[in-house]
Amino acid sequence: MKKRDYYEVLGVSKGASEAEIKKAYRRLARKLHPDVNPGDKNSQKKFQDVQEAYEVLKDTEKRRAYDRFGHAGPTPGFDPSAAGNFAGQGRGFSGSSPFESYSFEGGDLGDIFGDLFGRARRAQTGPARGEDASGTIEIPFRDAVLGGTASLSLRREKECPRCSGTGRVGRDPCPECGGTGSVVESESVRIRIPEGTEDGARIRVPGKGSKGARGGATGDLYVSVRVTPHPYFERQGDDTAAIVPITIKEAYAGAEIEVPTIHGIRLAKIPPGTQGRQRFRLRGQGVKNPRTGETGDHIYTVRIMVPKTLTPAGLDAATLLESLYDGPVRKDLPKGL
Repeated sequence: MKKRDYYEVLGVSKGASEAEIKKAYRRLARKLHPDVNPGDKNSQKKFQDVQEAYEVLKDTEKRRAYDRFGHAGPTPGFDPSAAGNFAGQGRGFSGSSPFESYSFEGGDLGDIFGDLFGRARRAQTGPARGEDASGTIEIPFRDAVLGGTASLSLRREKECPRCSGTGRVGRDPCPECGGTGSVVESESVRIRIPEGTEDGARIRVPGKGSKGARGGATGDLYVSVRVTPHPYFERQGDDTAAIVPITIKEAYAGAEIEVPTIHGIRLAKIPPGTQGRQRFRLRGQGVKNPRTGETGDHIYTVRIMVPKTLTPAGLDAATLLESLYDGPVRKDLPKGL
């Protein structure tokens, strides 16, 4: 029976990176592992095919030989000099000789393959930094502007304790990790929310990503933040904004009123003759910028509230106020477009 293409078995393209191949293998290994599918011979066969494909494609030397000579390439004892006998069966060449378009000077084919593959092997033996992880949290408006903490339930990979990350126990795949070299653990990560965090911001949590390989550094965790809108306050950059109702008398005669801010109640003066929708500013009562350390302002818009109860005394008061206008209040409005 003809073997399937190794790239097809793992579901990746021929140009897939080492990380993409590893990710595809781990996904399939977890899905097809015999412990997950007891008694399912079809899944066991697929699992063996995935194991075989990964053993070749994860190894730079074997993968290069496979790309050039097909399934025979990675086989122990394969003689590249006799590859012409397999014309038409290999990958990436045709004709009577697979070396027609190459010229080797100053050494034989073994020297060239040894130099290429030797560098790849050396590159794989050094420490490799772990992959970064990512997640999303939703926090209340208060924690975003004043700072706080949040928790994120994180599932991340760690080195398999049974095989020490090799994926092998003797000559067999590790039964603990299914040959992947890693197992998944759950952890609740505590995240500090800096004061002034904006909606859509990303917070970096060092050392909470995947473990590094061969003694490499652990990756980081990057958390995207979603801020729940507040029912009263609105954020505008580093400023906050809100609407404050006032009475007709306060607008007409002026007054000192209480204005809610994210830092608490502040007293503010309303000048005589204040108009509806007029805006005022309270310096330094906004959000502290986490980068510059400067604090924004609180901007409040007044809304003049008219009594809903109609009484004779109220009509007299309104008539008196009406007489105080200098002219028609809508005189400057346009007549149309």
